[in-house]
Amino acid sequence: MTTKALVILFTTLFCNSLFAAPPFMNFEGVGGGGIVPGAYRVNPPKNGETFGKPAISNWDLIGLNESNDNLYTNGITISFLDRYEMGYVLEQIDFRRVRATLLKATNGTMDVKRNTIYMHNVHFKTVLAHETDKLPAFAFTAEFKYNETIDEQNRNINHALNDLGFDDNVGIDLDFSVSNTNTSMLGYPVVFHGNIRLTKGHYLGLLGFSDNYTANAEASIAIIPTQTFGYGFEIRQQNDKFKAISSDLDMKEDAFWDVFVTWMPNKKLSFAAAFTRFGNIVDKDVDFFVFNAKYDF
Repeated sequence: MTTKALVILFTTLFCNSLFAAPPFMNFEGVGGGGIVPGAYRVNPPKNGETFGKPAISNWDLIGLNESNDNLYTNGITISFLDRYEMGYVLEQIDFRRVRATLLKATNGTMDVKRNTIYMHNVHFKTVLAHETDKLPAFAFTAEFKYNETIDEQNRNINHALNDLGFDDNVGIDLDFSVSNTNTSMLGYPVVFHGNIRLTKGHYLGLLGFSDNYTANAEASIAIIPTQTFGYGFEIRQQNDKFKAISSDLDMKEDAFWDVFVTWMPNKKLSFAAAFTRFGNIVDKDVDFFVFNAKYDF
């Protein structure tokens, strides 16, 4: 199935569905917060069932301070047995602004010739310990990422990314997550996710992968004062191992964060909106308005 066919399939699913509820599903398809994975599963099976029902999710990240800096993800996730979750997400990033930046900085000599980057993300989560009254939940997740576009773009600029730290178009992120829900502190649920990520990815893998892992810290907190409303804050470190293209083109990767609100009108339905400060994306600081819609079948 082609990437365009996958986009059409996901669009059809969303156009024929409502959009849905917690446990939340991050923009890479993993149960957790919005940008951080956790140790909870998405839509786990009920007692006596082998498989839970699938959940689908759409994320739109719209660049606020520069046009053509948008990121879209569409995914499906399912949980099964007592401990497992797996899912798939298609990520698309608008590369027109970065392409134009490279052309201008190199007097037209570096043209990647592609306006969109496509990345496929397949994950598998194992809950190592469920949450108890005294201990949080623990989970391990492997995220297999395949960037189908970056190799071609690199060839089109005579493999210039190799000198910056690019090594491959495939990488595996390893997540070690902890999650806890506290109801006694404020009298209503406060949900915390913490994660240590081992990754080789540059800009989340959207600009490929290096040959060495780094360890990055991530955290998410959600406060849910009513059954239908919540808000919170998240932060996620990035790899930051790319070299600068030149003194004029900084490839620094900043930690990024968001503040969000979510509305959950019923058990199958959630919407979220957020302001996200991503930081530098190829010599330009970018903030996003984020919208998410999720449906549990």
